[in-house]
Amino acid sequence: MSRTKRYATTTLLVVVLLIFSLLLAACGEEEATTSGSASAPAKTGVIKIGMNAPLSGAAAAWGLPGMQGLEIWTDWMNEKGVVIGDTKYTFEIIKYDNEGIGSKALLGARKLVLQDGVSFILDLGGATSASMVPFLTDQKMISFTLIAQDLKADRPYLFDVTDNFPTYHVTDMEYIHKAHPDMKRMAILSQDDEIGVAAVAWSEAAAETEGIDIVYDKPFGLDTTDFAPIVTAAIRSKPDIINLGACYPEYQALICEQAYLQGWKGIITSACWDFGAILAKVPKEFMEGAVSNFPYFNDPGLEGKASIGPIGDPVATTGHTHLEFWDEWEKRFPNASYSEIVWEYMSAADIWTWAAQKAGSIVPEDVKNTLESSTQVPHTLGGMGEWLGMDFFGIDHLLAPTLPITEIQNGEPVIVDWMTVRDWLAVPGNSDILQKYLDKWNLGI
Repeated sequence: MSRTKRYATTTLLVVVLLIFSLLLAACGEEEATTSGSASAPAKTGVIKIGMNAPLSGAAAAWGLPGMQGLEIWTDWMNEKGVVIGDTKYTFEIIKYDNEGIGSKALLGARKLVLQDGVSFILDLGGATSASMVPFLTDQKMISFTLIAQDLKADRPYLFDVTDNFPTYHVTDMEYIHKAHPDMKRMAILSQDDEIGVAAVAWSEAAAETEGIDIVYDKPFGLDTTDFAPIVTAAIRSKPDIINLGACYPEYQALICEQAYLQGWKGIITSACWDFGAILAKVPKEFMEGAVSNFPYFNDPGLEGKASIGPIGDPVATTGHTHLEFWDEWEKRFPNASYSEIVWEYMSAADIWTWAAQKAGSIVPEDVKNTLESSTQVPHTLGGMGEWLGMDFFGIDHLLAPTLPITEIQNGEPVIVDWMTVRDWLAVPGNSDILQKYLDKWNLGI
């Protein structure tokens, strides 16, 4: 081949390669533009979520349903990935079944942090939180509890951003007094552990502010299986209201069964419901008018209130609606019983993601600082929430939005009002009354 021909061939190859490179760049630019970013992050990563919760044992109904919601949320988030800083992330759930036992929760926390390298931990709370938080504080690892009473000044990496338990007992009582002003006597039945006693303290404070007499408040042992004598003793005091405090779902069902069998009539209230368990024991008419907080996610009252990922911002209009979540949950888990536990762990993950995006970092310290410095934080149900807790927990790590109040209507919880503990605490004298009952039950700071 002559030198001229070799030169021409080489030139042609260079031109072809140049055109090919330009076409690839154009395709890449078009792809980046259609995905919503003209300069998509070159780096990718995986965020590991530590689900350290009771997935079996007595408290499984307060942990296992949370896996259902978290799985849906994770799949949604991973459809497009989440950009935090200069990296696009997907999520992976690393679960550890602590059975609601403190010592096992600590073992789980050590594994999740030291071996699995999680970015944050989701926890039910109570005994499990008390056991593992010292280790997590030492590791500067952020964690989320569903029990606000767990919050303390020496637990700076612990937050409650979803449930607001047990603070919402005060708004429940406020609503009951408004809707049923003639009901003046209340019996509280709750188990004798960190979660149950916290419910009693906040319920008694609320009762005093509403002029309701407490006629029974003796916590029962965790090993109780026969509730006939306990319910008999409570009913003997002639309550208009039976408050189930923070009873585990199996306790709720057995207490409601005994109240029904013993012919009691009145209003039942509780921190939460597992209606699949309750309606297996009593007719739905017996529970009509019962008061709690969280609706099914097909409730029309949630329309337009907030939304759920996949972009990590629960109030963004581009996320999924509550109804979409409900439809997806029903499709995946057709034989499951719905409770607020289904969405609460997922909601904490959503709020963590919001803070991480705002911080531009997944480092726990950065996420913690962003949460603390944000005067308002989006909440899955109640729009924007604000921080409180310093006066009675010693730290402002409780995210308090305006939350729904529900009544049981035809066997399902239906939104009948919206309230916030912030308004209750703003009433002169209420904080002092609350402190009195926290001290009574050894919960004061």
